This record gives sequence, structure tokens and C-alpha cells, in this order.
Amino acid sequence: MPGRSGRKLAARQWRALALLAIALAIGLWLPGRISVARTPSLGYRVFFLGDAGDRFEQGDYLLFRKQLDPAEGDLLLKMVGCGQGDRLMVSGDEYFCNKRFLGRALAQDSQGRKLPQFIFNGVIPADSLFMIGRHERSYDSRYFGFIQTASVLKRAYPVW
Repeated sequence: MPGRSGRKLAARQWRALALLAIALAIGLWLPGRISVARTPSLGYRVFFLGDAGDRFEQGDYLLFRKQLDPAEGDLLLKMVGCGQGDRLMVSGDEYFCNKRFLGRALAQDSQGRKLPQFIFNGVIPADSLFMIGRHERSYDSRYFGFIQTASVLKRAYPVW
């Protein structure tokens, strides 16, 4: 029959084993659920990733492929600035969604290269989203245009 110190040791071992199992489970689950932004374009750097869902609204943060073909296009994390059914208006270099100012497009990037500007005036088509960042130098839909809702991989929730 084990003594009192033997029972304490066994209880500690079980607790340590349980903590190790929990840490392992979190370690396996967490990497696919956290995204760290490399640029300050969103105002946040760390995001928790959840299921994408199928309804997107202004202000939602989404992880998406810029192109539908996974072999092409980068993964980007941006905010929905204007969604399907909303009215996007471009006036000069200024972008508006339902008359709400979204930002300005830059004529050139930080290396002086000319940037393309997406020009569209009207109602955003079904299954399309206009994505924006919060930083004035954000690479977003002002330059590459709409994304398709089918290209959304995850919904992102700001953590820090």
C-alpha cells in the first residue's frame, strides 16, 4: 500500500500528464486559428480565425485569396469596406460606400511605381466584396478590385 508521499507523487504525475495533454491539444489546434498581420494596414496585428460563414457585412475582417485559383494570388486579411448590394462610388482618388468615405488611392507605391486604380461606380454585384485596410498605404480593393465571396477562407476576429 503506497504511503502518503507516494499518493502525492502519483497525483502530481497525473496533473502534469493532464496539463501536458491539454497543452498538446491546444498546440495542435491553435496554429490554424491565429493569424499575425505583417503590416499595420488593419490597426491590429493578431487575429483569431473562425469559420468564414456565408454572410459578410461592412466591418467584418476576412482572410481570403485575392484570386480564386489557389495557385495564383496571395492570402490577404482585410476588412469589408463595401458589400454586395451596397453602392460604391469613386470620385477622383476617393472611395465611398453608401456615401461613407473609405479612403484615397495612391498614385504610386513606396518605391515610386505607378499603382493601378480600381474604378467602379454603382451597386456592388452579388457575391462580390470591396476590401479595405485602415492604413493609407494598405494594398486593398482600391488597387485590385472586388474579391469573390467564394475566395473567403476564414473570418478574422481582432485580438491585439
